[in-house]
Amino acid sequence: MKLNIFAAICAALPVLIHSHFVRAEDESILRLGGSTTLLPVISKVASDYMEKFKTWNNVDSNFPKKDIGIFVSGGGSSFGVKSAINGTVNIGLASRNLKDKEKKLLGKYQTYLVGRDAVVIATNAKSPLVSVLDNLSSGQVASIFSAEAKTLKHIEASLPANEIVLLVRDSGAGSAEMMQDLIMKDKQISPNALQLPSQGALLRKLEINEHAVGYISSGLVLSNDSVTAFGLNGVAPTNENVVNGSYGFSRPLLMVVKGKPGGMTQKFIDYVLNEGQNAVAANNYVPAGSFQ
Repeated sequence: MKLNIFAAICAALPVLIHSHFVRAEDESILRLGGSTTLLPVISKVASDYMEKFKTWNNVDSNFPKKDIGIFVSGGGSSFGVKSAINGTVNIGLASRNLKDKEKKLLGKYQTYLVGRDAVVIATNAKSPLVSVLDNLSSGQVASIFSAEAKTLKHIEASLPANEIVLLVRDSGAGSAEMMQDLIMKDKQISPNALQLPSQGALLRKLEINEHAVGYISSGLVLSNDSVTAFGLNGVAPTNENVVNGSYGFSRPLLMVVKGKPGGMTQKFIDYVLNEGQNAVAANNYVPAGSFQ
């Protein structure tokens, strides 16, 4: 049975972070923030970790007997990296590669590959587009999101002239930056596109609007029968094609740490990269081990 990603995020609410960050392992609290693609995965892993160990001394006998507290927030990849840079989180979450400027600001840093996913162009499963197309070219996608192609008829002459509702992420999202760099290039996203603050919010719009088209993580589409993804340039957005590299619109899912991680931080990272990989696979992302 396919997972309902919204339910997964709601189930993770007890580990969502408050608005105020203080980086302090000596308080026995870890704070993570950033990519909303990674949010449901890391929230689930954090919840499992706290349930399994309960207090830090159960993780390592050298740690104090204090309750484990792990808080996880979204905010987008740029927010996650910025928070790692300024030390307001122990671990930043990013669903893209780091920029040169960010690397410079981080100084000494560590990145940990949690997994990979594909960014897909998707629409409501009841959209007339689904009945005639299962693939789009990069040029077609750029025309859609720049609003050069304003209606379904502009994409396929046999379709009705229904206006396309464009759904995009905010500019700080990893998927938004990849969309501009890899697909749009010298074209700009239409100013009339509806900007959503998270992957989950964009998914919910796709679920209820038959005229909507958006770009979104493949993991959310694979887990939802209400949404359909298109192939890109003749390649299906499957996890197999992410692994073999034939689907080019894919990205790393990273944990970012400034400097050397503290002991508690490192133990949680180790858990994410081992037992936590089950949550990566459950969310239909490609586990890190698939690339070793």
